[in-house]
Amino acid sequence: MNKIILQNKKENISLSGLYEKYSEDIFKYSFSILKDMEEAKDAVQEVFVRYAKSEDSFRNDCSYKSWLLIITRNYCFNRIKNKNYNSEDIDGDDFNESYSPDYDMQISLKEALMKLPEEYNELIYLKEYEGFSYKEIAEITKLSPENVKIKLFRARQELRKILKGDN
Repeated sequence: MNKIILQNKKENISLSGLYEKYSEDIFKYSFSILKDMEEAKDAVQEVFVRYAKSEDSFRNDCSYKSWLLIITRNYCFNRIKNKNYNSEDIDGDDFNESYSPDYDMQISLKEALMKLPEEYNELIYLKEYEGFSYKEIAEITKLSPENVKIKLFRARQELRKILKGDN
């Protein structure tokens, strides 16, 4: 299991090393899309299985994390599309404390994010919670960086409206 999967100019990264380093990020991203703890846990396992099967197709044109999140995104949206997916409402206890920047705003911010269209919610998650650059988000979502900027601008406007109660 610790065989070397990919060789970067700077480091050798084993599958177990990638799992240790990125499984929590994959879980959080999966949970933000699927909104179900068990489904998100399954997604983490499935992402690494798919990664191991397709290791030869990695071209080093993005980071390991970006590539794993692309696999995660594809898996989660296919899961939703292929199954009449009905996620449960998210319980506040399900969120990791680091997921919300301010406990006093957690309920209203969480509710506002849930009211956003799925695409806007995803973009805000990737930018604000994961800290990805516009270019990295573009790689993950297969949008142009300019389109990411525009959609994030619109998402933030919509989020402001929801938080102000203007919707």
